[in-house]
Order: sequence, then structure tokens, then C-alpha cells
Amino acid sequence: MDFRRSMQEMVEARDLVDVKANWKYLHELLSCYLDLNPKSSHKFIVGAFADLLVSLLSSQMPEDGGRQEEGFASGRCGVSRQCM
Repeated sequence: MDFRRSMQEMVEARDLVDVKANWKYLHELLSCYLDLNPKSSHKFIVGAFADLLVSLLSSQMPEDGGRQEEGFASGRCGVSRQCM
């Protein structure tokens, strides 16, 4: 069974994109997969879940990778650009 694809389908069916806001459901999803499958599958389930989280978190990041260049221009950042 492809655990990653199955978990992705569950997430898409519930339209979950915000990991923090939906953490309780995501944790419950992981728990269900672990409860319903033999222990020999657990390493694959945890790996699939971790991959799903990385995918969800990376889709939440701004396109610039989270870098905020305006901090330098506005003077809010105490680090000189020359040091970087």
C-alpha cells in the first residue's frame, strides 16, 4: 500500500493546508494509520507522514523561501548587509 498517497488523499479531501491549524487532525491521522497497520509497516507510515508534513510545510512558505529583504532596507534588522 502507498501510505504517502493515501495520506495525501485524506488531507486533500479535508482541504488541509495549514499544518499548525490542523495539527490535531494530522496527528490523529498518523495515529489511525499506526493503529490499523502491523508494526512492521510503522517505519513506512512514519516516513510517509514526515514526507507529507514536509510537503505541506514547503507549500506554505513564501516563494522567496522565507527571506525578508525589506528588513535591511527599513532598518529593522540590526545586522549589516556587509556581514552576510
